Amino acid sequence: MTSALQGRKKESWKIFDEIAGTYDLLNKLLSCGIDIYWRNKLLKNLPARKNMQALDLATGTGDVPLVLVKSENISKITGIDLSKGMVELGKVKVKKAKKEDKIALHIGDGCNIPAADETMDVVTISFGIRNFPDPQKSLREIFRVLKPGGRVMIMEFGVPKNFLVNTVYMFYFRHLLPFVGNLLSKHRDAYKYLNETVEDFPYGEDFTKWMKEAGFKNAKFQELTFGISNLYIGDKE
Repeated sequence: MTSALQGRKKESWKIFDEIAGTYDLLNKLLSCGIDIYWRNKLLKNLPARKNMQALDLATGTGDVPLVLVKSENISKITGIDLSKGMVELGKVKVKKAKKEDKIALHIGDGCNIPAADETMDVVTISFGIRNFPDPQKSLREIFRVLKPGGRVMIMEFGVPKNFLVNTVYMFYFRHLLPFVGNLLSKHRDAYKYLNETVEDFPYGEDFTKWMKEAGFKNAKFQELTFGISNLYIGDKE
């Protein structure tokens, strides 16, 4: 990783503050809505427990908590993010959905989680851990706050292995998406930066190795949509 990219990761929340107003719209537009399908995969992989406490890191505008709240086995969901702009928009969405009794969004750091040891049944991150300045520290923090028998689920972009899919996707990803994203968000390079973090980040077996080093058992991943996205799952025994 270049020092410039590492430096930007330390203050990436400022970028999200700057693009917060157009973030949700651009997510749906640039992903053709498939991000909704990906997030619903989280519901299918929840641990078999009742009355669960869930924590969503890099929660943004609260999309993941608003998916997790559909599970009758989850009683409380806390979402944290360093971007105040994103969190404030998320609070509006939570209120509109009338889920304030189950979802709480706060300012918080995914590398220094403001939660006590062994207090969470589920921890999730959706397309956020690659922006953390120290993702391996975040994994250790997640392990710390999970109860025995708890589960982490991390969704993150990958790089498709199929040659044809890879060729088409990388052209879209490197050229079309940054152009449209920066134009509509009126930001000079937010989407170029976000794309650079994807190509720089380990994925597949390389990331599951990090999970195992942090202490997670049964660490595995599922490729979604030709490997454009991956869902990583690990358990704390």
